[in-house]
Amino acid sequence: MKKQLTIFGLAAMCSSLVSLSGCGNSLKQIGILQVITHDALGADRQGFIDQLEKEGFKDGENISIKLQIPEGDSPTETSMANSLALSSDLVFGIATSSSLALKKAVSDLGASTPVLYSAVTDPVAAGLITSSTDHGNVVGTSDAGPTAKNIDLFTQFSSIDKIGILYNTAEQNSIIQKNEAQAECDVKGITLIDGGVTAQNEIASSLNSMIAQGIKGLFIPTDNTVAAAMVSIKETVIANKIITICADAAATKNGGSLGYSVDYYTLGQTTGKMAAKILNGTDPSTIECSLSDSFPLELNSDFFTATGISVPAAIQAEAEAD
Repeated sequence: MKKQLTIFGLAAMCSSLVSLSGCGNSLKQIGILQVITHDALGADRQGFIDQLEKEGFKDGENISIKLQIPEGDSPTETSMANSLALSSDLVFGIATSSSLALKKAVSDLGASTPVLYSAVTDPVAAGLITSSTDHGNVVGTSDAGPTAKNIDLFTQFSSIDKIGILYNTAEQNSIIQKNEAQAECDVKGITLIDGGVTAQNEIASSLNSMIAQGIKGLFIPTDNTVAAAMVSIKETVIANKIITICADAAATKNGGSLGYSVDYYTLGQTTGKMAAKILNGTDPSTIECSLSDSFPLELNSDFFTATGISVPAAIQAEAEAD
Protein backbone atom coordinates (compact mmCIF):
# COMPACT_ATOMS: atom_id res chain seq x y z
CA MET A 1 0.00 0.00 0.00
CA LYS A 2 2.80 2.40 0.91
CA LYS A 3 4.49 1.58 -2.42
CA GLN A 4 1.31 2.43 -4.34
CA LEU A 5 0.95 5.72 -2.51
CA THR A 6 4.55 6.58 -3.33
CA ILE A 7 3.96 5.89 -7.01
CA PHE A 8 0.80 7.98 -7.06
CA GLY A 9 2.57 10.76 -5.19
CA LEU A 10 5.38 10.86 -7.74
CA ALA A 11 2.86 10.94 -10.55
CA ALA A 12 1.09 13.89 -8.97
CA MET A 13 4.38 15.71 -8.51
CA CYS A 14 5.31 15.07 -12.10
CA SER A 15 2.05 16.51 -13.44
CA SER A 16 2.47 19.69 -11.42
CA LEU A 17 6.00 20.57 -12.44
CA VAL A 18 6.35 23.79 -14.41
CA SER A 19 9.14 22.39 -16.55
CA LEU A 20 8.02 19.45 -18.65
CA SER A 21 11.42 18.33 -19.76
CA GLY A 22 11.48 15.55 -17.18
CA CYS A 23 9.11 12.85 -15.93
CA GLY A 24 9.16 10.92 -19.17
CA ASN A 25 8.25 13.88 -21.41
CA SER A 26 11.15 14.58 -23.76
CA LEU A 27 9.37 17.29 -25.78
CA LYS A 28 10.13 20.89 -24.90
CA GLN A 29 6.85 22.74 -24.45
CA ILE A 30 6.51 26.03 -26.39
CA GLY A 31 3.56 28.25 -25.50
CA ILE A 32 2.45 30.95 -27.97
CA LEU A 33 0.02 33.73 -27.01
CA GLN A 34 -1.21 35.85 -29.95
CA VAL A 35 -3.51 38.70 -28.97
CA ILE A 36 -5.86 38.53 -31.97
CA THR A 37 -6.28 36.83 -35.33
CA HIS A 38 -5.06 38.81 -38.31
CA ASP A 39 -2.62 38.41 -41.17
CA ALA A 40 0.40 40.29 -39.80
CA LEU A 41 0.51 38.55 -36.44
CA GLY A 42 -0.16 35.23 -38.14
CA ALA A 43 2.80 35.83 -40.44
CA ASP A 44 4.96 36.62 -37.41
CA ARG A 45 3.90 33.36 -35.76
CA GLN A 46 4.53 31.32 -38.91
CA GLY A 47 7.98 32.85 -39.35
CA PHE A 48 8.78 31.89 -35.75
CA ILE A 49 7.63 28.29 -36.22
CA ASP A 50 9.30 27.90 -39.62
CA GLN A 51 12.61 29.22 -38.28
CA LEU A 52 12.48 26.89 -35.30
CA GLU A 53 12.09 23.98 -37.72
CA LYS A 54 15.06 25.22 -39.77
CA GLU A 55 17.06 25.28 -36.56
CA GLY A 56 16.14 21.65 -35.84
CA PHE A 57 13.09 22.12 -33.57
CA LYS A 58 9.96 20.66 -35.16
CA ASP A 59 6.52 20.61 -33.61
CA GLY A 60 5.54 17.06 -32.67
CA GLU A 61 9.07 15.71 -32.89
CA ASN A 62 11.29 17.39 -30.31
CA ILE A 63 9.06 20.31 -29.32
CA SER A 64 5.35 20.68 -28.71
CA ILE A 65 3.73 24.00 -29.62
CA LYS A 66 0.53 25.20 -27.97
CA LEU A 67 -1.16 28.27 -29.49
CA GLN A 68 -3.66 30.44 -27.62
CA ILE A 69 -5.52 33.41 -29.19
CA PRO A 70 -7.75 35.45 -26.84
CA GLU A 71 -9.14 37.59 -29.69
CA GLY A 72 -8.41 40.82 -27.89
CA ASP A 73 -10.24 39.95 -24.67
CA SER A 74 -8.03 41.00 -21.74
CA PRO A 75 -9.36 38.64 -19.03
CA THR A 76 -9.10 35.71 -21.44
CA GLU A 77 -5.59 36.78 -22.39
CA THR A 78 -4.54 36.82 -18.73
CA SER A 79 -6.05 33.38 -18.12
CA MET A 80 -4.35 31.93 -21.20
CA ALA A 81 -1.02 33.49 -20.21
CA ASN A 82 -1.24 31.91 -16.76
CA SER A 83 -2.00 28.51 -18.28
CA LEU A 84 0.88 28.71 -20.75
CA ALA A 85 3.32 29.91 -18.08
CA LEU A 86 2.44 26.87 -15.95
CA SER A 87 2.91 24.33 -18.73
CA SER A 88 5.73 25.67 -20.92
CA ASP A 89 9.51 25.57 -21.05
CA LEU A 90 9.49 28.72 -23.20
CA VAL A 91 6.70 31.20 -23.98
CA PHE A 92 6.28 33.55 -26.95
CA GLY A 93 4.02 36.62 -26.92
CA ILE A 94 2.92 38.17 -30.21
CA ALA A 95 2.02 41.87 -29.69
CA THR A 96 2.49 44.04 -26.62
CA SER A 97 -0.41 42.94 -24.42
CA SER A 98 0.24 39.23 -24.92
CA SER A 99 3.94 39.66 -24.19
CA LEU A 100 3.22 41.63 -21.02
CA ALA A 101 0.65 39.05 -19.91
CA LEU A 102 3.21 36.26 -20.29
CA LYS A 103 5.93 38.19 -18.51
CA LYS A 104 3.60 38.83 -15.55
CA ALA A 105 2.40 35.21 -15.48
CA VAL A 106 5.96 33.89 -15.37
CA SER A 107 6.96 36.46 -12.74
CA ASP A 108 3.94 35.63 -10.56
CA LEU A 109 5.05 32.01 -10.57
CA GLY A 110 8.50 33.03 -9.39
CA ALA A 111 9.84 31.22 -12.45
CA SER A 112 12.70 32.05 -14.83
CA THR A 113 10.98 30.66 -17.94
CA PRO A 114 12.27 32.48 -21.05
CA VAL A 115 9.71 34.97 -22.37
CA LEU A 116 10.08 35.92 -26.04
CA TYR A 117 8.17 38.77 -27.65
CA SER A 118 7.55 40.09 -31.16
CA ALA A 119 5.41 42.76 -32.85
CA VAL A 120 6.04 45.12 -29.92
CA THR A 121 6.69 48.69 -31.02
CA ASP A 122 8.49 49.95 -27.91
CA PRO A 123 9.35 47.16 -25.45
CA VAL A 124 11.12 49.59 -23.10
CA ALA A 125 8.19 52.02 -22.83
CA ALA A 126 5.82 49.07 -22.48
CA GLY A 127 7.79 47.82 -19.49
CA LEU A 128 8.88 44.54 -21.04
CA ILE A 129 12.60 45.26 -20.85
CA THR A 130 14.93 47.90 -19.42
CA SER A 131 17.04 48.11 -22.58
CA SER A 132 18.03 45.99 -25.57
CA THR A 133 20.94 44.57 -23.57
CA ASP A 134 19.40 44.62 -20.06
CA HIS A 135 16.35 42.38 -20.09
CA GLY A 136 16.86 39.24 -18.00
CA ASN A 137 14.71 36.34 -19.18
CA VAL A 138 12.69 38.53 -21.61
CA VAL A 139 14.00 38.96 -25.15
CA GLY A 140 12.57 39.54 -28.62
CA THR A 141 11.98 41.74 -31.65
CA SER A 142 10.34 45.12 -32.12
CA ASP A 143 8.21 46.13 -35.10
CA ALA A 144 8.93 49.86 -34.68
CA GLY A 145 8.68 51.32 -38.15
CA PRO A 146 9.55 54.58 -39.92
CA THR A 147 6.46 56.61 -38.97
CA ALA A 148 7.92 59.92 -40.15
CA LYS A 149 8.81 58.40 -43.51
CA ASN A 150 5.26 57.13 -43.91
CA ILE A 151 3.78 60.54 -43.09
CA ASP A 152 6.12 62.10 -45.67
CA LEU A 153 4.49 59.94 -48.36
CA PHE A 154 1.34 62.09 -48.09
CA THR A 155 3.31 65.10 -49.33
CA GLN A 156 3.91 63.36 -52.65
CA PHE A 157 0.20 63.52 -53.43
CA SER A 158 -1.31 66.89 -54.34
CA SER A 159 -3.71 68.75 -52.03
CA ILE A 160 -3.30 66.57 -48.94
CA ASP A 161 -3.09 69.00 -46.03
CA LYS A 162 -5.36 67.18 -43.57
CA ILE A 163 -5.14 63.52 -42.62
CA GLY A 164 -6.68 61.24 -40.03
CA ILE A 165 -5.16 58.51 -37.87
CA LEU A 166 -7.17 55.41 -36.98
CA TYR A 167 -5.95 53.43 -33.97
CA ASN A 168 -6.96 51.76 -30.71
CA THR A 169 -6.30 54.09 -27.77
CA ALA A 170 -5.67 51.07 -25.53
CA GLU A 171 -2.74 49.79 -27.60
CA GLN A 172 0.55 51.22 -26.30
CA ASN A 173 2.27 50.63 -29.64
CA SER A 174 -0.35 52.72 -31.41
CA ILE A 175 -0.10 55.60 -28.92
CA ILE A 176 3.64 55.77 -29.61
CA GLN A 177 3.06 55.89 -33.38
CA LYS A 178 0.28 58.45 -32.98
CA ASN A 179 2.70 60.78 -31.17
CA GLU A 180 5.36 60.19 -33.83
CA ALA A 181 2.82 60.97 -36.56
CA GLN A 182 1.74 64.17 -34.80
CA ALA A 183 5.34 65.35 -34.53
CA GLU A 184 5.99 64.80 -38.25
CA CYS A 185 2.68 66.41 -39.26
CA ASP A 186 3.68 69.49 -37.27
CA VAL A 187 6.96 69.65 -39.19
CA LYS A 188 5.24 69.19 -42.57
CA GLY A 189 2.34 71.55 -41.89
CA ILE A 190 -0.26 68.79 -42.07
CA THR A 191 -3.33 68.80 -39.83
CA LEU A 192 -3.80 65.48 -38.03
CA ILE A 193 -7.30 64.45 -36.95
CA ASP A 194 -7.37 61.99 -34.05
CA GLY A 195 -9.60 59.00 -34.83
CA GLY A 196 -8.80 56.91 -31.77
CA VAL A 197 -11.24 54.13 -30.87
CA THR A 198 -11.62 51.77 -27.93
CA ALA A 199 -13.18 48.83 -29.80
CA GLN A 200 -13.53 47.49 -33.32
CA ASN A 201 -17.22 48.39 -33.52
CA GLU A 202 -16.29 52.09 -33.24
CA ILE A 203 -14.06 52.10 -36.31
CA ALA A 204 -16.72 52.84 -38.95
CA SER A 205 -18.15 55.84 -37.09
CA SER A 206 -14.69 57.22 -36.33
CA LEU A 207 -13.64 56.95 -39.96
CA ASN A 208 -16.84 58.57 -41.21
CA SER A 209 -16.41 61.39 -38.68
CA MET A 210 -12.89 62.12 -39.91
CA ILE A 211 -14.08 62.09 -43.53
CA ALA A 212 -16.83 64.58 -42.58
CA GLN A 213 -14.07 66.80 -41.15
CA GLY A 214 -12.39 66.87 -44.56
CA ILE A 215 -9.45 64.47 -44.34
CA LYS A 216 -7.78 63.64 -47.67
CA GLY A 217 -5.50 60.96 -46.27
CA LEU A 218 -5.51 58.33 -43.52
CA PHE A 219 -2.61 56.86 -41.56
CA ILE A 220 -2.98 53.40 -40.02
CA PRO A 221 -0.16 52.38 -37.65
CA THR A 222 0.68 48.80 -36.71
CA ASP A 223 -2.54 48.50 -34.73
CA ASN A 224 -4.03 45.07 -34.05
CA THR A 225 -7.64 46.23 -33.70
CA VAL A 226 -7.66 48.23 -36.92
CA ALA A 227 -5.70 45.62 -38.88
CA ALA A 228 -8.39 43.06 -38.10
CA ALA A 229 -11.01 45.41 -39.61
CA MET A 230 -9.23 46.41 -42.83
CA VAL A 231 -11.64 44.56 -45.12
CA SER A 232 -14.53 46.70 -43.85
CA ILE A 233 -12.45 49.90 -44.01
CA LYS A 234 -11.52 49.20 -47.64
CA GLU A 235 -14.90 50.13 -49.17
CA THR A 236 -15.09 53.45 -47.34
CA VAL A 237 -11.61 54.68 -48.26
CA ILE A 238 -12.08 53.66 -51.90
CA ALA A 239 -15.51 55.30 -52.15
CA ASN A 240 -14.13 58.54 -50.70
CA LYS A 241 -10.76 58.34 -52.50
CA ILE A 242 -8.82 58.58 -49.24
CA ILE A 243 -5.10 57.84 -49.63
CA THR A 244 -4.49 55.31 -46.85
CA ILE A 245 -0.92 54.77 -45.74
CA CYS A 246 -0.32 51.71 -43.58
CA ALA A 247 2.65 50.68 -41.44
CA ASP A 248 1.70 47.02 -41.91
CA ALA A 249 2.04 45.25 -45.26
CA ALA A 250 -1.03 43.09 -44.60
CA ALA A 251 -3.15 46.19 -43.95
CA THR A 252 -1.95 47.73 -47.23
CA LYS A 253 -2.84 44.54 -49.09
CA ASN A 254 -6.25 44.27 -47.44
CA GLY A 255 -7.47 47.74 -48.33
CA GLY A 256 -4.80 50.38 -47.85
CA SER A 257 -3.02 52.36 -50.55
CA LEU A 258 0.69 52.11 -49.75
CA GLY A 259 3.23 52.34 -46.96
CA TYR A 260 6.67 51.48 -45.65
CA SER A 261 5.79 48.28 -43.90
CA VAL A 262 7.25 45.81 -41.45
CA ASP A 263 7.87 42.30 -42.82
CA TYR A 264 6.26 40.34 -40.00
CA TYR A 265 7.29 36.94 -41.32
CA THR A 266 10.94 38.02 -41.21
CA LEU A 267 10.38 39.47 -37.74
CA GLY A 268 9.06 36.10 -36.59
CA GLN A 269 12.06 34.34 -38.09
CA THR A 270 14.42 36.58 -36.14
CA THR A 271 12.57 35.73 -32.93
CA GLY A 272 12.67 32.06 -33.88
CA LYS A 273 16.45 32.21 -34.09
CA MET A 274 16.52 33.60 -30.55
CA ALA A 275 14.25 30.80 -29.33
CA ALA A 276 16.47 28.17 -30.95
CA LYS A 277 19.53 29.56 -29.18
CA ILE A 278 17.72 29.39 -25.86
CA LEU A 279 16.53 25.82 -26.51
CA ASN A 280 20.15 24.94 -27.26
CA GLY A 281 21.22 26.26 -23.87
CA THR A 282 21.99 29.97 -24.37
CA ASP A 283 21.03 32.23 -21.47
CA PRO A 284 18.33 34.63 -22.80
CA SER A 285 19.92 37.51 -20.89
CA THR A 286 22.96 37.30 -23.19
CA ILE A 287 20.91 37.70 -26.40
CA GLU A 288 20.46 41.27 -27.63
CA CYS A 289 16.92 42.40 -28.42
CA SER A 290 16.35 43.36 -32.03
CA LEU A 291 14.67 45.93 -34.26
CA SER A 292 13.44 45.21 -37.76
CA ASP A 293 15.73 46.64 -40.42
CA SER A 294 13.49 45.82 -43.40
CA PHE A 295 10.77 48.31 -44.41
CA PRO A 296 9.92 47.78 -48.09
CA LEU A 297 7.49 50.18 -49.77
CA GLU A 298 4.26 48.25 -50.35
CA LEU A 299 1.85 49.47 -53.04
CA ASN A 300 -1.74 48.29 -53.48
CA SER A 301 -2.37 48.77 -57.20
CA ASP A 302 -6.00 47.67 -56.80
CA PHE A 303 -6.71 50.78 -54.70
CA PHE A 304 -5.32 53.12 -57.33
CA THR A 305 -7.15 51.32 -60.14
CA ALA A 306 -10.45 51.49 -58.23
CA THR A 307 -10.11 55.20 -57.35
CA GLY A 308 -8.44 56.42 -60.54
CA ILE A 309 -5.79 58.20 -58.48
CA SER A 310 -2.40 58.32 -60.19
CA VAL A 311 0.64 56.93 -58.43
CA PRO A 312 3.47 59.49 -58.35
CA ALA A 313 6.33 58.34 -60.59
CA ALA A 314 8.89 58.35 -57.78
CA ILE A 315 6.69 56.15 -55.58
CA GLN A 316 5.99 53.75 -58.42
CA ALA A 317 9.69 53.38 -59.18
CA GLU A 318 10.60 52.77 -55.51
CA ALA A 319 7.83 50.20 -55.07
CA GLU A 320 8.99 48.30 -58.16
CA ALA A 321 12.56 48.37 -56.91
CA ASP A 322 11.51 46.93 -53.53
